[in-house]
Amino acid sequence: MPTFPQGKPRPRLTGSQGGEPKYQAIYRDLLAQIDGGAFAPGEPLPAQRELSDYYGVSLMTVRQALQRLSAEGRIEQRQGLGTFVAGNVIPYQMNSLGSLAEDLAGQGIELRTVLLGARRALPPAAVRAELGLGPDAEVTVIERLRVVDGSPVIHQVSYTPLDLGGEPAGGELERTPLYRLIEERCGVSPAWATEAIRPVVLSEEQASLLRRPVGDAALMSTRVTYDAEDRAVLADRAVMCAAQIVFTTRRQVREPAVSLRLDA
Repeated sequence: MPTFPQGKPRPRLTGSQGGEPKYQAIYRDLLAQIDGGAFAPGEPLPAQRELSDYYGVSLMTVRQALQRLSAEGRIEQRQGLGTFVAGNVIPYQMNSLGSLAEDLAGQGIELRTVLLGARRALPPAAVRAELGLGPDAEVTVIERLRVVDGSPVIHQVSYTPLDLGGEPAGGELERTPLYRLIEERCGVSPAWATEAIRPVVLSEEQASLLRRPVGDAALMSTRVTYDAEDRAVLADRAVMCAAQIVFTTRRQVREPAVSLRLDA
């Protein structure tokens, strides 16, 4: 069972400035330990009873502190297993059509791609409709796992009707973004895309790939990419660990819909 570092003094929870509530002091102390590396991503925290004894407070006070950490995405509570430090949060930009790896690299996050397979096959009916294909049309199917800091965070399956010149080599797909590969091999430049994201739970196969419990919360992204002539060139299905993905976008205030008129 995880415990606090040996010799660590119990923090003072009373007499803090401004009469800080005890749960707030516990929250700050646990957050400092997580940020300081005392508890690594994916590691369980001590049981709530142990936290209660350690801080000398009630279970309700401990739960208040844990609820705040959970609301901020710093920990995750797994039913029947306990409380775990959340993995590193991956920012997923909604206003970008660039490569996910390149987007993250620009933010100082290194993403590694593991190729699980590349083959020619008939696509699922929904994908066939998205790409505007006939019933007998085959596509290239590329299955990849996206890994950050050694933890798999996204399972992605991509379908393209374009001729990539045979099945790309594994190393090439692990090093080269698919958008760039489409441009280089097919002379097609992705111009825009639609994307829908909905909550799902992990199947047994997805949970195994992402190293998460079966039934864990996840997000499913369905994206269709088009070229400048509005032809669908790529359909993607990506299952993402909900606890490790945060969506970001840029919003701008519209110009005021107010005009000035001088009455005669």
